[in-house]
Amino acid sequence: MGNVRFGRLVQLIALSGAVGILLVTLVDIRSLKYRVFLVHCQQSESHPADAHETQHSDPTLMIDDSAASALRKRARVLCWVPSTFKQLNAKLKAVNETWITRCDGHIFFVEGQWAEGQRPWDVVSLDVPPGYYNLTTKVVTVLLYLHRYHLHDYDWFLKGDDDAYIVMENLRYVLDQYNARDPVYLGHLYRQFHSQGYMSGGASYVLSREALRRVVEEGYWKNKCATKGKYEDVEVGRCLHKAGVGSHSSRDRFGRDTFHPLRPATHIVGPIPANQAGQDYFPIVSGKECCSQLTISFHKVDPSLMRVFDQLLYRTSVYGHVLDMPALQGMVKPSEVPSQK
Repeated sequence: MGNVRFGRLVQLIALSGAVGILLVTLVDIRSLKYRVFLVHCQQSESHPADAHETQHSDPTLMIDDSAASALRKRARVLCWVPSTFKQLNAKLKAVNETWITRCDGHIFFVEGQWAEGQRPWDVVSLDVPPGYYNLTTKVVTVLLYLHRYHLHDYDWFLKGDDDAYIVMENLRYVLDQYNARDPVYLGHLYRQFHSQGYMSGGASYVLSREALRRVVEEGYWKNKCATKGKYEDVEVGRCLHKAGVGSHSSRDRFGRDTFHPLRPATHIVGPIPANQAGQDYFPIVSGKECCSQLTISFHKVDPSLMRVFDQLLYRTSVYGHVLDMPALQGMVKPSEVPSQK
């Protein structure tokens, strides 16, 4: 009975069109108990990227970004980052000043509330108890929100951590090889808990519009999926698979990763932690073979390093080095991974 109540209520929420406070009831399927959370969501437009960040216009930089600009016109990407109130002026400030400005829209989801007029950027306040055990509740609430308010506004939905750095142009290159009307779930693939594994939350993962629709309508609405627990990436992956969404890999043609779940120095310098070996669908290596030339993400990047990355990637060049664009066209061929036996 608890499961039915959850499914009906979530559908009522999704179809209601109510603006303001969104009531979400999340059920603990094992005990058939439920808890009530409030999402304070002024249904505002997701924050648009600043023009000077997304279209190269600095006359002091000699850069031709026409290829990246052309890709951007073909698909819209919404980037969302779950975090905490205390990170608004720390990690989230750095994210807001760097990579997320290159998304077509972005939203920060945090626990906590603030006085009227004090809300910075585009932030949705979640009245979800803090702590790792509530991460799944937090992310499920966000997925319901995105489905309700933004499903038809964007083609792709990128979940980024507040300590992840994303190279949006490289992500768009990979996404351009897909159709957002297909169910696509993409990131750094771990092998446990399902025959197709699940994507690392720290390395960030991407859902197509159809994947978001399915995980909500075929997963959470129908009470097929857990809504509590500390391993949100595991539970979201399980729910996606139950909803008929497969896992996809974006390693390049040399077998190098594009999404990276560890610190940049761990991937590049090493050593890779011993306990990592049993987790990855494809083995992680350190050194020059660690990372694709078209790398998309790194995890555990502090605010200072985010700004360093931004300077080196977007305001520094090596004279005489020009990308071989025709050769890059076949660098990454993303595809659905086969189920493990």
